[in-house]
Amino acid sequence: MKQLIFALSATFCVTSVAQEVCRPPLVSFDVHRLELKNGYTHSTGGVARDTRVIEVDYIDNRRIVTDLFDSQGTVILTNVVNADNLSRRIKYRHHVSVPRGEYTISQHDTDYEVCVDDGKVIFYTDVVLANGASHTRDWMYTIEIQRYGDFNNDGDVDGYDLGMLFAGWGVGGETDLNGDGITNGEDMGILLENWTG
Repeated sequence: MKQLIFALSATFCVTSVAQEVCRPPLVSFDVHRLELKNGYTHSTGGVARDTRVIEVDYIDNRRIVTDLFDSQGTVILTNVVNADNLSRRIKYRHHVSVPRGEYTISQHDTDYEVCVDDGKVIFYTDVVLANGASHTRDWMYTIEIQRYGDFNNDGDVDGYDLGMLFAGWGVGGETDLNGDGITNGEDMGILLENWTG
């Protein structure tokens, strides 16, 4: 029975469509990015301020993303020791650009938020910590991307789709990628941004 419970908890996954409202930006800090041989990007960094320390270490496939973005990593959040013995909410957020489209998010657990807004994946987490306390938050999530501009649903945004966009030029409908009621240069820009050829 214990093995069954462990197996079920190990495969826990939350799947949702993209969240409508993403968390606003926080004060940023520098990170170091290393391009790995497998195409992934390894990001590390941190910041120490009067009230908090944040250390982050994660990998993602931002450079090679096609129809699936994935990220996994760890952030350590620390409430710096203070004379007033105050608890504080320590927050962390980062974003990564991905192709614009329709998104389905699958995440390892619900201790953090993942949403996508206009081609940016936004990761956010926070925790209330006692004076001097630290907390380690691990994450792992994937985002399936159905790219805007793949009108024939063959997995590529290519010349066939560009032809369909031109066929819909000047009217709304499927080729109106930004939803402003008319297919025009802005929609062509989105299609070309997602071009896979």
